Amino acid sequence: MKRFKNILYILDGTTLSQESSAEKVATLARINNARVSTMIADETTLFDDLSLKISGRYAEIRQVILQQNTESLERFLGHKRWNGVDIKPEYSEANGFISIIQKVLRDKHDLVIKEETLDRGIDQLTMRLVRKCPCPVWVIKRGTADFKRILAAIDVGTENPEATALNKKIIELTHSLAQRENGEAHYLHAWRLEYEAALNSPRFKVSPEEIHEMKKQIKTERLESLQYLLNHNHIPHTGDNVHLREGGSEDVIKQVIDDLKIDVVVMGSVARSGIPGLLIGNKAEQTLYTINCTVLTVKPDGFISPVTLS
Repeated sequence: MKRFKNILYILDGTTLSQESSAEKVATLARINNARVSTMIADETTLFDDLSLKISGRYAEIRQVILQQNTESLERFLGHKRWNGVDIKPEYSEANGFISIIQKVLRDKHDLVIKEETLDRGIDQLTMRLVRKCPCPVWVIKRGTADFKRILAAIDVGTENPEATALNKKIIELTHSLAQRENGEAHYLHAWRLEYEAALNSPRFKVSPEEIHEMKKQIKTERLESLQYLLNHNHIPHTGDNVHLREGGSEDVIKQVIDDLKIDVVVMGSVARSGIPGLLIGNKAEQTLYTINCTVLTVKPDGFISPVTLS
């Protein structure tokens, strides 16, 4: 993973105190000779914020919170794990995803890392970053010890140039991460016969034999496309780490994570329709809300965030 040189590490009260993702971030930065900037996410809810304002002591209390966060961040960065890492603390709080993305745009960060503290799925702040942040977002699951089994979730069911370029990013990152962690890289494509139920209906009267042949042809074509993608990009693979599974992407990804005991999923993320891929719209969000492992999401080339600096 030597492509990341300017990392933004999002912290909050939990990650500052538990420090479970810190070692991973420090190691990644050291290996890549990358700069790291930290930013504390503001977890104050609208209700809490309103209560503070009504109390008449809003500015005073917010100043106390900022001072506490500053002291916590200084202790956090004082650990020896950060020796030799070019790390820059930012003591102002991120008031939601917009200020985080604006910092990404302003300082040209090429990776955002955030630890996820929920037992399953991801929180709303993280989801908004996945949708709208222009650079990759790495969501590290709390308590993750190793990144030994890495899964690339890719779509080879289209010849769309954007999807092809996105697949290339995904498999390269997966291979690179597996090399760095001395782990296993796995490559997954979920496929299915669209409108199978309709084809089975009395209206179309497609025979079971015809449906079987259609499925067989789809599976063969997708396997050839997946192998071409890997070979064309010089990604080593065997029959043991290339997986084609029939079914919807959400169900297939979750099942493969369990079957292979996956530690990290690398997948594409798009915030607009019209681009084929594994991560689109509500189905993608359902997947991210339910899987229980670290996720690295990657945007297609040319993605423009709806958040701007103006």
